[in-house]
Amino acid sequence: MVIVLLFSCSDKRTAEKMFQDGTALYEQEKISRAIKTLEKLSNTYPDDPLAVKANYRMAEIYGGDLQDFENSVVRYTYIADEYPSHEDAPKARFMAGYTLANIIRDFERAKVEYNKFIRDYPEHPLVESVKFELRNLGKELDQIEELKGIMQGTEKK
Repeated sequence: MVIVLLFSCSDKRTAEKMFQDGTALYEQEKISRAIKTLEKLSNTYPDDPLAVKANYRMAEIYGGDLQDFENSVVRYTYIADEYPSHEDAPKARFMAGYTLANIIRDFERAKVEYNKFIRDYPEHPLVESVKFELRNLGKELDQIEELKGIMQGTEKK
């Protein structure tokens, strides 16, 4: 006689508990485990407001801690595309464009993200910053007319 026992490996943690655990793992410098926990939260509870916060935190970890800017952009664009009315969506769209333009230096993709920002959030306070970024895509700081006075002031010190 063969007895097969099936054990449920499902995670019964709430979204809040997963977010807390992911944050604690990050604080313990267990970066990959923190990301896995936050990703699990996002996949298990996609409709929970903490799913957006988990994705935003992963974008920050990828960009800041791991220097994996492509994955950072993936997370930012995911937030903006999947949760466009969430309060963090405009900031996420901006950060996707900013990372593409100023770190990855993929100006075509940055332009797409910035134009989506203007289309989706025309009244947002960051619109002027987005327009500034679009006007100056690919330029070095000393090539930006609007910054020349500021740059000259810092060189004299």
